[in-house]
Amino acid sequence: MALTRYAPTPSGFLHAGNVANLERTAELARQLGAAVALRIDDADATRYRREYVDDIFRVLAVRGLDWDLGPRDTDDFEANFSQRRKTDYYREVLLESGLTTYACVCSRTTQCQTPTGGCVGHCRTAGHAWRPGHTALRVSVPPSTSIHVGGEMVRLDLEIGDLVIWRRDDLPAYQLVSVIEDRDLGTTHIVRGADLLASSAAQIFLARAIGADNVVTATYVHHALVVDAEGRKLSKSTMSSREGA
Repeated sequence: MALTRYAPTPSGFLHAGNVANLERTAELARQLGAAVALRIDDADATRYRREYVDDIFRVLAVRGLDWDLGPRDTDDFEANFSQRRKTDYYREVLLESGLTTYACVCSRTTQCQTPTGGCVGHCRTAGHAWRPGHTALRVSVPPSTSIHVGGEMVRLDLEIGDLVIWRRDDLPAYQLVSVIEDRDLGTTHIVRGADLLASSAAQIFLARAIGADNVVTATYVHHALVVDAEGRKLSKSTMSSREGA
């Protein structure tokens, strides 16, 4: 059976772009007769606030968007579905994967360009120990790695390069969490904004190493973005008001 999902992140109140993605996901599900799961991506514990989850359920209710699998309210989510409780599970999946990784000491400020061929600190060959709180963990993306997604070809080594898979603060990176969650859900159709085409390619790359065949073969739909009056992509960090009322 076809399955798609809403996958909002509770790192801020939802904006019009987030709502557009929810509605396009629901429309695709109606067209396919697919089931819909609600997957709230709260693995980043540093940005989580309960009121943001309340907002997700509020917007879904206001927009009349229903789902078949997942939490029914904030209490149910926190008790039974929170990804923040699954850090050890994500670590276990990573350690059992076939991914080639290396510990990286570079900060975001020093790594200011795409880490094609490795990070600026040459950590790929430095032999640093993976020490939570001191080093992040990156995945080696071989040269000329091309990923076909949504009818397009993405040169992953040039677009994203050696991506961080486990953060310096000992939390799993979003890309890893998303692939594992979609694998476990059995997701077959994924709807994202057009700006996330390279992200989808990265997840297909990771999926091949953790047995997430359904993520590799999923149907990917990348829709146009909702922008502000000046043509800029909407961001939770720049939105001060709640959306969907």
